[in-house]
Amino acid sequence: MRAIILRRGAIVAALAVAASGLTACGGGGGSTIITPPPPPKLEDGFGSGFGALFRAAPNSEPGKPQASDIKAVDPTATPVALK
Repeated sequence: MRAIILRRGAIVAALAVAASGLTACGGGGGSTIITPPPPPKLEDGFGSGFGALFRAAPNSEPGKPQASDIKAVDPTATPVALK
């Protein structure tokens, strides 16, 4: 009789440890909500730091132009027909 009680006690203890382990690891429920990151802002897609300058305060120091801000135009390129 004593051996049966010890076996049941061991099984109950093992189940309790497994259940607490699952609960601690988040396996005990599905309440975790993962939100996707916000989409990038439109002004960030223009490059050359335009988004940061666009969001700057109106009376802040103006941004310094960089060499990559203006793309060179090739005057010998074939013109593109307008539709």
